[in-house]
Amino acid sequence: MKKSNIAFVIPSLQAGGAERVVSALCNELIEKHNLTIITYSKKRPFYVIDARVNLEFCCDSNLSSVNAWQAIRNNYFLYRKILKLIKKNKIDVIIGFMTNSNILTVLVGKRLGLPTIISERIDPSKAQTNKVWKILKRIIYPLSNYLIVQTEPIKKFFTKWMPNKKIIILPNPIFNTFSDEKNSSKKQKKENIILNVGRLTSQKGQEMLIRSFANINPKNWKLQLIGTDPMELFYKELIVDLKMSEKIELLGLQKNVIPFYKKAKIFAFPSLFEGFPNALIEAMYMGMACISTDCPTGPSEIIINGTNGFLTSVNNQSEFEEKLNKLITDDDLILQFSKNAPTAVMHLETKNVVVQWERLIENVLK
Repeated sequence: MKKSNIAFVIPSLQAGGAERVVSALCNELIEKHNLTIITYSKKRPFYVIDARVNLEFCCDSNLSSVNAWQAIRNNYFLYRKILKLIKKNKIDVIIGFMTNSNILTVLVGKRLGLPTIISERIDPSKAQTNKVWKILKRIIYPLSNYLIVQTEPIKKFFTKWMPNKKIIILPNPIFNTFSDEKNSSKKQKKENIILNVGRLTSQKGQEMLIRSFANINPKNWKLQLIGTDPMELFYKELIVDLKMSEKIELLGLQKNVIPFYKKAKIFAFPSLFEGFPNALIEAMYMGMACISTDCPTGPSEIIINGTNGFLTSVNNQSEFEEKLNKLITDDDLILQFSKNAPTAVMHLETKNVVVQWERLIENVLK
């Protein structure tokens, strides 16, 4: 049977949740389809991507917009380049990831008469989107064949101005490498480490985590944060000010986070808002005892408070400290959460999520 040609359009393939999802999907879908990933600029992918996936880019480096006129010119340039690359690769279905790419994807699809699937990766009610893009979303998103979201609250947000039948809830997949490691006979001894994985931004709430850990100051425990920019320097200075340099480590970006998940006992996730948090899913899948804010959206859909993890109010440091300290001082509770966590996210293994994507692609091809 002839393989269909599918293109994913995404600003970059650098470290990030959306980029991770695209990489994971392509590594699976390549068995049945010819795949192309189109990015805005030429940069080496952060995640491992199957060599059979065709990588295309619009220009050598990032385009910067210093004013509205420049932004219009840059986006028109990207639209023309994506259009050209879609034609060149004889694409049958275009799939966009993230707001800007979604809009360009739909415009290109309409111009060429091709079906389009777009995907939102964050809670739109919390995302800092400027007024122009908000208006464009309302006009252009309904022209797509399907909009993919991760949770019911996000779907409800879009049903205000988009047909319900076009909005599909599809969760993020867990990389196959996690499944391989989980099923491996090799076991690693756990250490007294609290782990956080995510870009160092105010949205991810790491300042509250750092301050909570410093206030508890548990004996023989460490806090490790994996991620970088834009608040890395601020956190370094904060750690020094709190006199916690010996116990709190900023580890930067890590190509392979699995060893860190396997070594740490507790995963702490203090986000203010999310789409559907990859890092929390992975931590639970790897059997970590998790504590997370009950932020919109995602954590409450996989954590049953007190059974397979802790949920705390967003931005409530005293509550977060209390629950974190309870975990640190209770080995039996850590063991309970560790045993119960994986079953809550088993359905997110890549093979299960890809089946749903396959059905969606088949529907638009018809």
